[in-house]
Amino acid sequence: MPNKDLRSFILEAGKAGEILEVKKPVSPRFGIPAVAAKLEEEHRYPALLFSNVEGSSIPVLCNVFASRKRLALALECEEGSLNSVYREREDKLTKPVIVADGPVQEVVIKGDEVNLYDLPIVTHNEKDAGPYITAGAMVVKDPETGIRNIGVYRHMVHERNKLGIHMAETSHVNYIFEKYVQRGKPMPVAITIGHHPAFYLGVLSFVPFGVDEYEVVGGLLGQPLELVKCKTVDLEVPADAEIVLEGYIAPGEERLEGPFGEYTTLYGAPHEYPVITVTAITHRKNPIYLDCVSGHLDHQLLGGTGRLSVIFKTVKMACPTVQDVFMPPSGCCRLTCYVSIKKRHEGEAKNVIAAVFASDPFIKYVVVVDEDVNIFDDSAVLRAIATRLNPVENAFVIRNAKGHPLDPTSSKGYVVTKVGIDATKPLAGYPEAVSVPGTDQVDLEEIFNYKG
Repeated sequence: MPNKDLRSFILEAGKAGEILEVKKPVSPRFGIPAVAAKLEEEHRYPALLFSNVEGSSIPVLCNVFASRKRLALALECEEGSLNSVYREREDKLTKPVIVADGPVQEVVIKGDEVNLYDLPIVTHNEKDAGPYITAGAMVVKDPETGIRNIGVYRHMVHERNKLGIHMAETSHVNYIFEKYVQRGKPMPVAITIGHHPAFYLGVLSFVPFGVDEYEVVGGLLGQPLELVKCKTVDLEVPADAEIVLEGYIAPGEERLEGPFGEYTTLYGAPHEYPVITVTAITHRKNPIYLDCVSGHLDHQLLGGTGRLSVIFKTVKMACPTVQDVFMPPSGCCRLTCYVSIKKRHEGEAKNVIAAVFASDPFIKYVVVVDEDVNIFDDSAVLRAIATRLNPVENAFVIRNAKGHPLDPTSSKGYVVTKVGIDATKPLAGYPEAVSVPGTDQVDLEEIFNYKG
């Protein structure tokens, strides 16, 4: 089986009509995200391939993750089964294999020759502090166990060989970095830019600390991920990636990073954060630069889709008849969660709400509905709240709970108020919903094309 990479996905998505090529010259400073934002205003979310980027010979691909249909295409399934297929494959951990070489190292740039400004790194929002790498999967190794940890972080370009990194205080990578700090040693890092979408869904899986996300990637791809050894650091990166940045984070070296337009669609405030010194850039001979449009659906679905798996699995322990879970774009794919259950007992939905809050600390609102409510439709959920919720009995508030530091309502760094809503019907005594007989048999095309 040929290796799955970004190029194989571009071919597949192109055949499915999921990619629009932009041949007109467009600037990486606001121009590229402006096209995606304009399309989003029209409720259109194609992946965009900019083949004529001003100031660079490298094309830019963005908006890949802005559609659940496209994410399903990446996992070779129907959109309606995206969540269940992800859960199934996430559990099929597949160890990566080391190969001698790969396309990602066809060109190797080291030392004083390193220049990040040679890449078409995008500036997304008006008040962003500068250009940011937004689709970089960074790998590190735990100095105690040697186990790899991979995640996607924002990287502000400080200078030709210096990058910023936002490491949340509760993140696995921050925990690993603290071990290097305690040893007084720099932490080697390598950042992959550009690979198959399933690669990104895998490295962003919400697996427990100590699980190598490269193994999750193999499960999602349906084949072992091929890795090559880095040129300047003791790490491994995908052989079929487009671009890799190698380097290290030195203890104590920090710079002001931000503001930056985040998944909340709001700017995160500037803070002092660690700095990455880039020691090498490797890439294919004709690389494609992958960008994620920050503060928009591309950003939200990328980060939120993988989190649904652990939420579902945790809820299933509280309610075996859970149907599905979804964090909608209206809640930034992080702050709000909808859960569909086949209700068996009164009060069951409250246990479900508690399970959701326990599974993901970023979630602030949980709404539980019956199985007949489409949780992928905000209007359907709002209708359930309007017609099925008794607020006095079935809504509750949790004050002073741990949330996310980027939540604009947080105080003391990350403390928020959370709300649980049981919008399920009572098991008895609830009115029957209206229905029109014969609706399923109506053929609209036949009716409107009828010639008499």
